[in-house]
Amino acid sequence: MLDGLVSVFEGSDEFAIKSCAKDGESALSAIRQFEPDIVVLELGLGKKHGLLLIQEIQDHGLRTVPIVFTGAPIEEVMRAIDLGIQGLVSKDKSKQILTRCIKTDYDGETWLDKDLTMKTVRHLLDREKSSSPNGTGLTSREMAVAKMVSEGWPNKKIAAKLFISEGTVKLHLHHVYQKLNCTSRVALVLCMQENGWI
Repeated sequence: MLDGLVSVFEGSDEFAIKSCAKDGESALSAIRQFEPDIVVLELGLGKKHGLLLIQEIQDHGLRTVPIVFTGAPIEEVMRAIDLGIQGLVSKDKSKQILTRCIKTDYDGETWLDKDLTMKTVRHLLDREKSSSPNGTGLTSREMAVAKMVSEGWPNKKIAAKLFISEGTVKLHLHHVYQKLNCTSRVALVLCMQENGWI
């Protein structure tokens, strides 16, 4: 893969290859030494994972912009997006797409692969559904708060029981009201009873 990337860019007048690295530690050393505008990296790197490399680039305030060119599992892609990467391209895309991503990022804009982004969204939706008990649309934590409220627990006691702040309890309760279309604690109790959730 590295040789393939080199062949894509070395014959171009638009790009200059500063260094090639086969693992995360070598990549970080090369970035510090050559200070490239862009680093194209895979997430599954040896010695230092690509996600850790991205984090260290950010933590050390290096000006190099990471572009992820990957076939990694969607969970790792999600974490890369969460780190705020500006460039993301799937390995099954053409070299033209990769070069367009690099040029876009070099101009200060973001390029995220639409297919990978959609897979990420679908994964998040599936995960949300799987964490929603009884098809209520509530997360497990929201359901716990809803049950405690229905049993007459005050917010302060719920917070202590769940080891969260009262503000977090209120936020969960706000989401519960929205999802179940309830306007008060009384309406929530009736809703929970009618649906057999308590």
